[in-house]
Amino acid sequence: MTDRSKAAHGGRPSLHKVALPGSPGRDHGPGLAEAVVACAVVLARYAGTDSFVLPVLPEGPDGRTVHLPVDLTAQPSYRVLLADVRAALRSGGTLPESAGSHGSAVAEGPLPVRVIRCGRTHLDTAADTGWLSLAVDGDGDGPGGGDAWLVVPPHALPFDAAERLRGHLGVLAAAAAADPDLRVTELPLLTPAEEQLMLVEWNRTAADLPHDRCLHEHFQDRAAAQPDAVAVWESGRATTFAQVNARANRLARRLIGLGVAPGAVVGVTLPRSADLLVALLAVLKAGGCYLPMDPAYPAERLAFLRRDGACDVVLATPATAAALPEGPGRLLTLSPSATGPEHRVAADRADPDEVAGAADRDLPGRARPDDLCYVIHTSGSTGEPKGIELRHRGVVNNLTDLNGRFGVGPGDTVLALSSPGFDLSVYEFLGITAAGGTVVVPEPESLQRPAHWADLVQAHHVTVWNSAPALLELFVEHAERRGLVFPGLKVAMLGGDWIGVSLPGRLRALAPDVRVAALGGATESSIHSTLYEVPTTGQPDWPSVPYGRPLANQRLYILDPAGRPVPVGVPGELHLAGVGLARGYAGRADLTAERFHLWHHPAVGEDRLYRTGDLARYHPDGLVELLGRLDFQVKISGVRIELGEIEHHLRRVRGVRQAVAVATAGSGERRLVGYVVPYPTETVDPAAVRTQLAERLPAAMVPAAVVVTEDLPLSPNGKIDRRRLTRTPPAAADRRPTAERDRDPDEERVAEVWAHILDVPPPGPDADFFALGGDSFRALRAMSLLAPDQSPAELFKHRTVEALAARLRALRRP
Repeated sequence: MTDRSKAAHGGRPSLHKVALPGSPGRDHGPGLAEAVVACAVVLARYAGTDSFVLPVLPEGPDGRTVHLPVDLTAQPSYRVLLADVRAALRSGGTLPESAGSHGSAVAEGPLPVRVIRCGRTHLDTAADTGWLSLAVDGDGDGPGGGDAWLVVPPHALPFDAAERLRGHLGVLAAAAAADPDLRVTELPLLTPAEEQLMLVEWNRTAADLPHDRCLHEHFQDRAAAQPDAVAVWESGRATTFAQVNARANRLARRLIGLGVAPGAVVGVTLPRSADLLVALLAVLKAGGCYLPMDPAYPAERLAFLRRDGACDVVLATPATAAALPEGPGRLLTLSPSATGPEHRVAADRADPDEVAGAADRDLPGRARPDDLCYVIHTSGSTGEPKGIELRHRGVVNNLTDLNGRFGVGPGDTVLALSSPGFDLSVYEFLGITAAGGTVVVPEPESLQRPAHWADLVQAHHVTVWNSAPALLELFVEHAERRGLVFPGLKVAMLGGDWIGVSLPGRLRALAPDVRVAALGGATESSIHSTLYEVPTTGQPDWPSVPYGRPLANQRLYILDPAGRPVPVGVPGELHLAGVGLARGYAGRADLTAERFHLWHHPAVGEDRLYRTGDLARYHPDGLVELLGRLDFQVKISGVRIELGEIEHHLRRVRGVRQAVAVATAGSGERRLVGYVVPYPTETVDPAAVRTQLAERLPAAMVPAAVVVTEDLPLSPNGKIDRRRLTRTPPAAADRRPTAERDRDPDEERVAEVWAHILDVPPPGPDADFFALGGDSFRALRAMSLLAPDQSPAELFKHRTVEALAARLRALRRP
């Protein structure tokens, strides 16, 4: 390599000599065909595509360019592909069918790279503006000929990226020359040094964390060390660690008496409360695993969870029990006691010996670290949720890792903002208390009011924020409008969704000492797998906050469809590994085998991986950037949603022939839109469709808008073109304001806020918020702006501009 090779940003091209062997059995260097094959295969790997067009200049930089179609879908061997390329070059640019080109359309090249043949003295002129060139010096047909150079124009590619590309061309070509009968998909790409760095060094995360003990045992340790410390604040009442632990011990013995043993599943349908913490700990102490069933879910969803979980017992309050559909397992109702400092439950009072204190003591250990601690359901692509089986060891590893990194301990406090059915709630109830901290439970009627959150943060000196980014955005918006500050907030842990690049800075303006942690991963890997702490200064110009690096005792790999590690900067599927991996999907051996598998690589040995379906890539420093999804799974306000499940329920609506659900962007936020095609003789009402879905699905999964259309756009191969739908706003028919008339100031204000939040023109007085594209999250935002002291439920009851304005006037009257 010449001294000017690193002068990529000067006025001359940088030159990188490529070790490009000639064809097997030949005693000269590479020719044009060898260079074309190496370049084509490397570019296909970089772009994750098998079909594109590669420009080739057989006669040098001033010659005629041949646009060579490349199609590797048939996975030819190197020997066959090389012969095909030679024939194509002789015939002027068409590959024979043996290379897999069957007349299908091909895209332009994935990178602005061309292959040329030119003399050594012409290399400088080979780098036309905008083009990288793989140049072969000579024709490769005689002894001594065929040196190859990667010629990089000024500013076209950073030096380190050019060096990686040079190395990949050489590694692949050398392997092909050594065994030309390998399929091109089997040829290696990375150098040994790259594999060691990416697969081993960047995954060197081993840490001595106490994951050899169960979740409830960490709580028991805290109860013994600080019995009088507050574990839960709720409705102005404090419940101490000793009280929670004693009640959990009594309830655990009651569950054991009902047959709960290690491996048993106990449904828990309790609202956020001290009772919820007691119930979770009791199930774990009895050796069972809990299945959260959020009481806010529709009855149909609760029925499915109870049935799919094959619950041995279901714990409920009188209110949640009354709404719970029939299903397997004995129902145990826990009623709050009106007397006693320990807020005892009805089940306790049924046994005088237990109430007397004999059963308050901790139970002998019934669970082991590798036993299940909970089964949590996420949206399923087949139309039904899937239960994920998590183990004590993985969850404890994650919780203690986070607490240790951010110094969370006694005196720290977190708000319980997450649904019990969302795994972020595990930190709020079991993670903070395992460190000796306190969970503060919002009032049920004010659970969705950012103004109430702000009051609790200030009143209880909350130090830890734990939520999806969308909820922090609402909190920050409210605080900015009211001029509030939160000097005691020390860490904000954000997971489950994309984080806007401006959000960390806005939060720090309100809480100057806060550390902002972006957390990534999957429920299948015990809540979180990666972390990126957003720097306080020098933030790069990101499109979004990076995904981060693996947490303690966890690993990640970015692989191509054949299971090979991809180079730095090249997109691939994110795979997770390490102590946090779930056991699998409850009752779904087929799905478990599809998503979890053993992977072998010489640099690693054997590792068990989880296929996330996320598209990601490495930065040169090992930081991971998330790019999107490979399937039809999306995240809306932090909730992972399979679009297939929504489509399944859309097709159940009477009169619907076809249905597609997509996530569209509006005002910087994603929202769900359902497109339905009715049968020719049927009429489908969008509002009625949303009402039916709301009876079957959690609020986060109900489309913000339903669009009735005569047909759906198709791609050239006859499939539904979802990309066109994501770029298409809901039809104008979904936005039907009445004729203009004079409105009072309240109606004008409501219309102005709706227009801002929904990204629509100011609506008329009888326009329906949800028909315009509103959803539960946007309702929360709207009420936060219009009446922060009121619940979003007001908007669900008063859905039009006129009705809501009238309601707001009435609420202001003395």
